[in-house]
Amino acid sequence: MRWLFSIALVTALTSCGHAQSDAVFRFSGVIEGFYGPPWSHDDRLDMLRFMGSVGLGSYYYAPKDDPYHRTRWREPYPPDRLERLSALVATATDHRVEFVFAISPGGSMVYGDSADRRLLYRKLDQLSAIGVRHFALFVDDVLYRLAHDQDRRQYADLAEAHASLIIAVRDYLDASGATLSVTPTTYTGAWGDRTYLERLGSLVPRDVPFFWTGVDVASPTITAEQAASWRRLMARPPLVWDNYPVNDFARWRPFLGPLRGRTPDLPFETMGILSNPMTEAHASMIPLATLAEYVRDPRGYDPDRALRRALADLYGPSADLLEPFVRIYGDYPWDTNLFEPLFIPGTPIDRAAVETGLTELRQALARLDAAAGATPGMVPLVAELSPFVTRTAERLAEIERDPAYEIHDGMLRYRDERDRVEAPSMGSPPTIDGQTADWPRSAWRPTHGPARDGRTPRVALGTHGDMLYIAVDVPGTPDTETGDRIGERDHVALILQHEPGRRRTSLEPDDLLLLLAPTTGTDHTEWVGSLGVHGFMAKFLADNRNLTWSEFLLTSLGQPDATDGGDAVSIRRAVAKTRDGYVVEIAIPVADVPAVRLSLTVTRSGTDGRISNSLSRRNYPANPATYAELILASRQ
Repeated sequence: MRWLFSIALVTALTSCGHAQSDAVFRFSGVIEGFYGPPWSHDDRLDMLRFMGSVGLGSYYYAPKDDPYHRTRWREPYPPDRLERLSALVATATDHRVEFVFAISPGGSMVYGDSADRRLLYRKLDQLSAIGVRHFALFVDDVLYRLAHDQDRRQYADLAEAHASLIIAVRDYLDASGATLSVTPTTYTGAWGDRTYLERLGSLVPRDVPFFWTGVDVASPTITAEQAASWRRLMARPPLVWDNYPVNDFARWRPFLGPLRGRTPDLPFETMGILSNPMTEAHASMIPLATLAEYVRDPRGYDPDRALRRALADLYGPSADLLEPFVRIYGDYPWDTNLFEPLFIPGTPIDRAAVETGLTELRQALARLDAAAGATPGMVPLVAELSPFVTRTAERLAEIERDPAYEIHDGMLRYRDERDRVEAPSMGSPPTIDGQTADWPRSAWRPTHGPARDGRTPRVALGTHGDMLYIAVDVPGTPDTETGDRIGERDHVALILQHEPGRRRTSLEPDDLLLLLAPTTGTDHTEWVGSLGVHGFMAKFLADNRNLTWSEFLLTSLGQPDATDGGDAVSIRRAVAKTRDGYVVEIAIPVADVPAVRLSLTVTRSGTDGRISNSLSRRNYPANPATYAELILASRQ
């Protein structure tokens, strides 16, 4: 069956010159590829029937939280799970949908190990035995380095290791007539090693399609010009993995708007387009129906008209009852939703507007519930939408009860003074040597967060001349890592907001990130640089409470400071172990500003997991609106 992909690929390659007056997508469909609770078996059956009815022809089974797809990929499916998969394959066939089984072994596989490869083939054989003829190999969201000694000895780099595995799997499947598609480690224009992708594309036969999410992880626009650039990079037209309407990054809301921003000429430069939907299968059918209309006629596609038709086709006369939901939740991940300030801290909350929106949704739910019995498909939709209204109302009530918030001109605002801290002027500067004897006792203050063994880290602040001085005293024996893994264990993280006077809720590439951890004696390990975040990822990280800096984040998004000057050199730091813990000292130049905004987080490991303490009461390290504001006494 490789010829199916091969013919489609040849057609896509020859159409890139736009010789045709029109073009259609070769593949379209749905990837159940989100993080979080997977769909139920009944949800999947309903989705396959829906896909068949609207002409979406490919379903990728790839739920991140199915352990047998990802973490336990070596193990065969147990009989009960395999039976359900078999039913899905049969239902897909009955409704003219190709069932594609995806497996994601990259987190633990030794790529060159023959035993691991045999286990992978055994897993594929198990799925082949129930009728699966299309497979996908996902090596996304893994590290860019080879993790195992055997692979480091055997391969020059990650691209060579992945190419070896992909070719082996492709040849193995080809013997039985099955097809293969791939999600590479670099799958988005937002980050990643393009040299890896270029090398992978040069090594892997061009009849194996690669997925691509667009210029961002969730892309406001996906154009033929963007796709052509990616095609040249990886030597094949991309399969578009469209991260709309997926909501695993914003579990407080659904996305119900129509597909927008995909250009009419996109089929000329791509193999196809597949949508990663929401955790809510039936709510996903609304935007997915508009995807199907776009796929059928990209040039004639009208998003608003497609949405009206989708609602009417799905819910008939009851479609109008959904108007408040579609209006309030009809925006996009790159927009600001009415309820967003409740869940991403830092923006004042328009209480009257939020209450009005909640009232509209509650009234709509009551009408939908009354109509559900007579409207096919409405019962599961109402069950999916109701929790969003409940959670939003609960969150508003939590904030209204919280003394940290006040009402001013109808807006709920966080009391910023709670995280306003004075850094007093010091008669003489402390020596940055990991010792605290030269810090005045009055300079110390406790951090916010849980205690371990009855103790919490403490912080000292001070200014002298053009310098801000910070000391952190961390109790307990540290368990540390080095290099890009520094954030995986005990460490102190400091983020200094560039342009401190500008209020914002997401990181920017000019914000300094400094991670410090002790090793032995007065030696330490550190990571200094910034995160190259913008767009979707900046917003995604902003609402992560107690965010820690994983190896994946630092290697995928990190921009280490490798210059001879600038922040890495001008900021002095020292770390030293103590009798029971360790001390961090930092000196930061702060010329010409009366205050700075910074996040300071102490992460500690233990048998009960990791805990975080912070200088500010709200610890959202990727959200500068929650940072502590340090008033520099020497500038007042």
